[in-house]
This record gives sequence, structure tokens and C-alpha cells, in this order.
Amino acid sequence: MKGRGPVPLAVRLGAALVASALLGACGEGPPPGPPLPPAPAWTPERTAEARTLATRLSALPEASPGEIRVHLAFGPEVDLDVYVTGPLEETVYYANTPSGIGGELLEDRRCAHEGVRIETVRFPLRPGPYRVGVDYPLACGGGEKPAPFALLVETPGGRERLRGLAVHQVFEPVVLEFDLEPETDPEVTR
Repeated sequence: MKGRGPVPLAVRLGAALVASALLGACGEGPPPGPPLPPAPAWTPERTAEARTLATRLSALPEASPGEIRVHLAFGPEVDLDVYVTGPLEETVYYANTPSGIGGELLEDRRCAHEGVRIETVRFPLRPGPYRVGVDYPLACGGGEKPAPFALLVETPGGRERLRGLAVHQVFEPVVLEFDLEPETDPEVTR
């Protein structure tokens, strides 16, 4: 059997560098991610807009007793998206609805929709952890400034409200987390 000849030095060094980089990086953890933008500042205008959005959500009719609802309100200058991850670690959002346990996005509001936009995700009542995220992929008509938003989470325990500022092209995977405890029926428990 005839050999292929010597391997060029550059190829040997390249393979050695790749191997040492792979082996040496094992104990150092993953490489750093991209730098995070500075947190946006609340201005009186942004605060007033977030309060107005929260008031719009407070006026919504209450969810039925057998479900969980998450509402995201935002202004007409942006397209925000709500992401809700349920107890089975499946996320409901515009590209994954309905989920395996019946979570669904009821409205996906985009730039073409006029006025205040409200996106709603509904889940059947199921105990476990929930996580709510907000994404800001698009500014409608330019102006990629921070965008106020309001969240309303409805569970059998009541309504929880949150206001925040979204940053253009930044996905915040955890804006709010909550855990729904299983209810015990006194007639079944002995």
C-alpha cells in the first residue's frame, strides 16, 4: 500500500491548534455571548405610556376560571411578541400555537394593526412553572427607541401586573415567572 506522502506543516499545526482549543476550552465554560445593551431609562413619557397600557389591560374582562391568560399590551410604534412557556417546557408564540397541552396565542398584533396592540396567550389550567418573555423584533415606521409595554397575567390566584421597557432586537426570555400550585379537592383527599 502506497502512502499519500507527508502532511504539510500548516495542516498539522492547524489540526493541533483546533484540538488544543477544543480540549483546552472544556474547563473554561462556554464562550461569552454578545455584549448586552445598557438598560433603557424610564422617562416621564415612557412611564405615562406604560401606565396607559396597563390601564387598557385592567379593563379587559376576567379570564374564565379554568384557564390562565397572559396579555401583552404595546403601542403602535413597535411590533412586540409575547412568549409563554408552560409546565411541559413548550413555548407558545406566533410560530408555535397551539401547544401540546392546549396553550394558544389568540392574537398576533403586527405593524399593520392600528392603535394599542394586545397579544393574548391562553392556557388550560395546569399546575407547574410558567415563564413569560417579550421580544422586540421590529420598529414600525423607524425609530428603534425603547418601547414601553404592560403585562397582565391572570391565574386562579388573581391578576398580576408588570410594566417594562423593551429594547429593539433584544429578546428578554424571562420577564416574569410564576408557579401554579396544584389544587387539592377536600372530597378526594382523605
